[in-house]
Amino acid sequence: MSRKYIIIEDLKLFNQRELRFRLLYSKSMEKYFLTNTLYVKYDKEVGDVDESILMVPCIANVILIAWATGADVYVEKLDKTYLESLSKIRSVLKKWYPKLPFSTKIDVEKVISNKFRGKNYGLLFSGGVDSACSYIRHRDKNPCLIMVRGADMRLDDDIWFKIKKTYEDFAAEEGVEITFIECNTSELKNINLLQVEFGRFLTDFSWWGGIEHGIVFLGLCAPITVKKKIGTLFIASSFTKDFNYPWGSHPLIDNKVSWADVRVIHDGYHLDRQEKIKVIKNYWLRKRKQYPLRVCWENAAQFNCGKCEKCWRTMIGLIIEGIDPKILGFHVEDNFLESVKSALQKRQLHLCNSVVYFWQTLQNHINNNALTHNLYNSKEFFEWFKTFKIRANVERGIIMPHLWIIYYRLPKSIQHLLSKFNKIRQLLR
Repeated sequence: MSRKYIIIEDLKLFNQRELRFRLLYSKSMEKYFLTNTLYVKYDKEVGDVDESILMVPCIANVILIAWATGADVYVEKLDKTYLESLSKIRSVLKKWYPKLPFSTKIDVEKVISNKFRGKNYGLLFSGGVDSACSYIRHRDKNPCLIMVRGADMRLDDDIWFKIKKTYEDFAAEEGVEITFIECNTSELKNINLLQVEFGRFLTDFSWWGGIEHGIVFLGLCAPITVKKKIGTLFIASSFTKDFNYPWGSHPLIDNKVSWADVRVIHDGYHLDRQEKIKVIKNYWLRKRKQYPLRVCWENAAQFNCGKCEKCWRTMIGLIIEGIDPKILGFHVEDNFLESVKSALQKRQLHLCNSVVYFWQTLQNHINNNALTHNLYNSKEFFEWFKTFKIRANVERGIIMPHLWIIYYRLPKSIQHLLSKFNKIRQLLR
């Protein structure tokens, strides 16, 4: 056994729906984990799914840490196709991030070949712009919508039940299935520490965005693809080829993820975010009932806060198309565009490379059509914004990583004391 290791020591099944994995790791790996237990709950029974597939969600959650540290991974059973796909993915990531070791050995006691011959389609679905567009593009295939709670952030019960009910109603009206997965991924790993140690090698200093999220989300879906006879799984793109940086969900990564005979398709890569909004406009707004888009990940207690950077740029994208954001689930203050202008001018937004790309996309789509209406006094804003130098704000993106590095180099007792102050907690989110 190597000096660094992660062992998937135990898998227990509760109520035929909840997988609970116990991890054992070497002393040097302890700091990267906040708990040694990963749970994944499904709303369908998965007890009859082969253990080699049930192990995929756990491997997906630990493999990036193993690759970044050079730790070996030990597991009793694993699907043969998935094991092979990890090797292909590692080759891509190693080229992208050559300063990380990627020396991991995956030790599997029993490699299992699976074939399920599923003919159905699935779609990872958040209710946001990307996944809504992918649903509209493939609605003729009646894809099963798969929503995940707890991978990127924890959601308060009240808002989760509201989200769940909203998209259950949407699926019912559309005549498609929807299934829900709950996990503690966001509470398993010390993301801030991972960003401190490895962020300088990753795009936008982001562990979750720069390297991990596509593999994790897709891995969580493996057992449900068996139960739903899904042979093709879509994951919506975030970017197009114009964003020339490595990212954790990308055609070169996602399209190589596979288990058994299930294939994954990174969808919509040829469309930028504004073009996706146009697709949504041409379908979503014709519906009998207006269902909200959910894009916000700054606030775990609201559908969309209407005040964060992501809400702002989505709202602006909707207004460019002449859509009032209020009808799609956004809280909109009458003077919000003045707030956006002020925040941009004062460099108060966290504008890293990926975010700059989205704001530049908005600028590229400001045309005469966007200036024919004046929603929320948008004409004046668009006239100013279309020539604003977004790239000049990129340097603001390096401030938070520096704070994290300083914080994590302090003694544990000082960290604990500082974490009691709300302002510091907010800075270190």
